[in-house]
Amino acid sequence: MEHSGSLYTDLSVYYDGFCYEVDYAAQAEFAERAFACFGHSEGRACMDLACGTGQLLAQMGARGFTLSGLDNSAEMLAATAVRCPDAELVLCDLASFSFTSRFDVITCFLYSLHYSHPVAAIRETLLRAYQALRPGGVIMFDLVDCQGITPHNDVITRLEQDGAHFTFQSGWRYSGEGEELALHVSICRDDVNDTQRWTDRHVMTATTIADVNKLMEAAGFEVTTLERDFTALRQWDEQSFNVVMVGQKALADEEL
Repeated sequence: MEHSGSLYTDLSVYYDGFCYEVDYAAQAEFAERAFACFGHSEGRACMDLACGTGQLLAQMGARGFTLSGLDNSAEMLAATAVRCPDAELVLCDLASFSFTSRFDVITCFLYSLHYSHPVAAIRETLLRAYQALRPGGVIMFDLVDCQGITPHNDVITRLEQDGAHFTFQSGWRYSGEGEELALHVSICRDDVNDTQRWTDRHVMTATTIADVNKLMEAAGFEVTTLERDFTALRQWDEQSFNVVMVGQKALADEEL
C-alpha cells in the first residue's frame, strides 16, 4: 500500500529513522569548536533552527549550552520537548522568528536552511538571525551548491524498528535552472503481514555558495566558509559543493 502526504508531520515518529546515521555528537562538537574559534560573545545561549526532534539540541545541552529550538512542525516540537524538557521552543517558519540579541550561537544543520524558499526567504532568515544574535555571536549552517547536485545522489538508510524492516530514502532533484530544489523522501515498512510505502516531496531553494555568501555579507555578517567536515575546522578548498557557512556578528554592533 502506498501513501502520500507530509512525512515530517503525519509520520514524525519515524523522523529519527531518516537520521539514524547522523552523528549529532560530532555536529555538536563541531559547533562548539566553531563557536570557540569564531564567536566572541560571553554567553552560551543556543538556538537550533529547524530543530526537528531535538537531537542536536540535546547534544548542545550536554555541552553546557542553554537551549532554544525552532521548527514549523508541532509534532517535531512535541518530540523535542520530551528529549529537551528545559528548551524554549518556537513554532514558526525559518523566515518568521523574531528575537533581538538573545543568542550566542545559532545552528541550522542537515541543509535545513534550504527550506527557506525562495531565495528571498533565505535573505529574511539571515537578517532575522543577525538580529537574534548578541554582538560577537555566530550562525553556522551547512549548504549545498546547486551546481554540484547530480542525479542518483539519494541517501538510503535501513534499520529494524518495532518488529518491522524500514528503508528510508531521500534525494535532491534539480532541473539545472531556477530557484526550486526538490527533496524527494520515502519510507518503506515491511513486516510479516504487509508492505507499506509513504512518499513526499519538499520544495527547497536552489542556490550557490557565492550567492549565500553575498546574502550573509549584506545582512552584516563577517563570513567564513568551511568544508562540510564535522571532524575538523577546515577552510573551504573552493572545489567541493558541500560547505558549512559561519557568520560572525561584529562585537561593536549595537541594536538600534
